[in-house]
Amino acid sequence: MNYEEFENYKEITDNKFVKKFQTVEGNEFYIEPAFYTQLMGLQERYPENYLKVVEEIHRQIKANKHIAFVYDFENPFLDYGESILREFVDITDAVKVFYEDKSRGSDYGD
Repeated sequence: MNYEEFENYKEITDNKFVKKFQTVEGNEFYIEPAFYTQLMGLQERYPENYLKVVEEIHRQIKANKHIAFVYDFENPFLDYGESILREFVDITDAVKVFYEDKSRGSDYGD
């Protein structure tokens, strides 16, 4: 899967599960598949907020030497070493986009 939002960065292949990229300045970042799925869900449901969220992701990439965009910071998919971990809600809250991902298979969870 191509992550079009990050095509301007150099992709580094060091594992086959999580995408890793590097900026021209040398900052490195990871994007877990579940995080990207949340981003695509936001784009589908709330397209008016999508660009604002992507801009915040890019801002955080530039502000941090090592960052990983993860689904769950308590249980990241990989060991990201010294990287700062950011969940999707960290990004959306920063730009005051309040998005609840309710993609579950049944209504029995209420």
